[in-house]
Amino acid sequence: MKKTITLGLCLIVFLFNACKTEPNSKAVKKEVLNLHDKLMIDGGKVMSNKMKLDSVLKSNKIKSPEEAAKITALISSLNKADEGMMDWMHLFNDDFKGKNEQEDLDYYKSEMVKVRQVEDSYIKVTKASDSVLKSYDVAPSEKMNMEHHKH
Repeated sequence: MKKTITLGLCLIVFLFNACKTEPNSKAVKKEVLNLHDKLMIDGGKVMSNKMKLDSVLKSNKIKSPEEAAKITALISSLNKADEGMMDWMHLFNDDFKGKNEQEDLDYYKSEMVKVRQVEDSYIKVTKASDSVLKSYDVAPSEKMNMEHHKH
């Protein structure tokens, strides 16, 4: 009877460990790269909105120096968001090889945090620039793909 119980407990422990859904480094790396690919498209919208705001700034639609300063600051924020993406891409090591699986996983998890910060800055400046463009009756660029924005 004890052998049956011991065998049953061992089987339960084995099955529990086999069913863990702990991500591995390859899965996290793939998620990071997928987010990067999406952000490359979103970066096009960021730069398009920047160019449209530049045009608004040069137009005769600006009614006050305060409005001009607000748009100038927003253009600067759009540039900063784009630079954040460029910085992350230059520092990202696509072929990272740690000493073991845990080091690889830790690296890609830390990169996920960094690329999510880029994503958050893109979301923030895009919403702000869309709003300002609409207030000047300028159509913002196509909407960003929001499917990955569930974090």
